[in-house]
Amino acid sequence: MRRRVVLLVYLALFVGELSWQGVAPLIPTYVETFDLTDAAGGIVLSLASFGILVTSLPAGYITRHVPPRPLTILAMGVIALSDLLMIVAPSYPTIVLARLVFGVGFGTLWVSMAAWLDDAAGDDSPRVLAATTAVVGVGALLGPAYTGAVAERFGLNAPFVGLAVVTLALLVLLLVDRSGTGMRKDPAPPVRELVSAVGRDWDLSTMILLTVAASMVWLTADLLVPLRMGRADWNAAQIGVAFSLSSLIFVAASALTARRADRLTRHSVVALATGVLAAFTMVPALLAGVPASVVFLLGASVTTGVTIALTFPFGLLAVERGKVTVPVMSALSNIVWALSGILGPVMGGAFAEWAGDQVAFGVLAGLCVVVALAVGRAHVRSRAD
Repeated sequence: MRRRVVLLVYLALFVGELSWQGVAPLIPTYVETFDLTDAAGGIVLSLASFGILVTSLPAGYITRHVPPRPLTILAMGVIALSDLLMIVAPSYPTIVLARLVFGVGFGTLWVSMAAWLDDAAGDDSPRVLAATTAVVGVGALLGPAYTGAVAERFGLNAPFVGLAVVTLALLVLLLVDRSGTGMRKDPAPPVRELVSAVGRDWDLSTMILLTVAASMVWLTADLLVPLRMGRADWNAAQIGVAFSLSSLIFVAASALTARRADRLTRHSVVALATGVLAAFTMVPALLAGVPASVVFLLGASVTTGVTIALTFPFGLLAVERGKVTVPVMSALSNIVWALSGILGPVMGGAFAEWAGDQVAFGVLAGLCVVVALAVGRAHVRSRAD
């Protein structure tokens, strides 16, 4: 395993995650500063996901012709451009544009970095890819606290100055890498075969279902929880600390799961974890106020730390059977996250205005129940097979 390359790619993912997760504590301030509705505030989160959506699958197929290393370097350049746009953003439309540009870069990064890590890790690929969840968790841990504290003291644009500098520095380090890894081109399967594999392969289906549950819960909560806390007079720094605490728990849960990925990659394990996630999501659905939201954040951090860490190991089982390549597997995961990032904040904001955020949390809990039952069915069918 090329440890230096793995570390650099992890850092690239980490910095990208800082830019994504760091926006959440700023949403209430954007709503107040630009006189936005809750739904318009959700669009700030959704546009990044839209960029990821339109980029992920094409990026997966581009790996037929472009190796993951140059694609990763290009993605880091696009992310740096989005940070620069956030620095000079004087208006709501410019912020929306910056988030769209970020989504294009981040979607490409996820696809290319997964292929590069798979190449650099060799036989350790399942553990290395599973550990990306912990990297994401560390980004979610530090991102909200960093942007919330810096924005509170120096202004809304200030957090993205540091992000731009670090992103450009990592771009240079990746550019001068001479390991020779990340230059393998992967033939992507035809779209018809890919759709068939998703529908018939229980492991690939489980990866998609787990991603649906976790992404819808978290990307909707990124809007609903800060808005609930903001109405209780929490400032951006306090909201950032709350999200960082939940992310710390997420990191611990995902890191422990990644270390035991070979033994825990079972349908029964993730079905149980998703059922527990549904129970925690019902807490803010039944109870209004900040304490219920905090209980949800802490509980969901543990359960999603387990399920998300196991998504790529489930996908790699399908890769080993030749059903899909690593870049396309990553692209499929990205597409689900992107769709959730579009639908979650917008629908969550609409529910919050129409019937209150408790209804929105109730819908999310119901979704988790459905996913838990579907994964449980996959457990039964896989044992029968």
